[in-house]
Amino acid sequence: MLVISIQADYIKNLELQKHPEGGWFKETYHSDDQYFAKESNGMRYRYTSILFLLDYNHPSHFHRLNHDELWFYHDGQSISVHCIFPDGKYKEIKLGKNVANGEVLQYRVPKETIFASEVRNKGAFGLVSCVVAPGFDYHDFELLKRNDLNSKYPNLKTLIDRLAN
Repeated sequence: MLVISIQADYIKNLELQKHPEGGWFKETYHSDDQYFAKESNGMRYRYTSILFLLDYNHPSHFHRLNHDELWFYHDGQSISVHCIFPDGKYKEIKLGKNVANGEVLQYRVPKETIFASEVRNKGAFGLVSCVVAPGFDYHDFELLKRNDLNSKYPNLKTLIDRLAN
């Protein structure tokens, strides 16, 4: 199938590796300098950037960052970004090229938002770039548990069961 071939080509040629939250990634850039980020209580790059590829069987599981993350669509099917904002409100953002149908080419996930992402079509993939500022560090990353999310957001159980560990 052509889509699987294109996805495999991206993974190979972009040298993408498995990401702990799901999908494949490669860090592509970070600022030359670092500074003390108060909200992280540590030194951080001013920004970091990755290429990130998801497919139907490999979503990005629910997690939270203490910094904003910008997503930029590149190729493949649209990606649904499921956000649970700090006030408890839920919103699905569709990242993709069909802007006439409500998709967006880029989106900012605000800091402290719980979010997960997925490609909804079997056999499909989506390729994006993600930029975090201040730069990504695993100390600023929290992978959330299914039971904890279900107890706090029972109205989102179906979504949480699909996209949380």
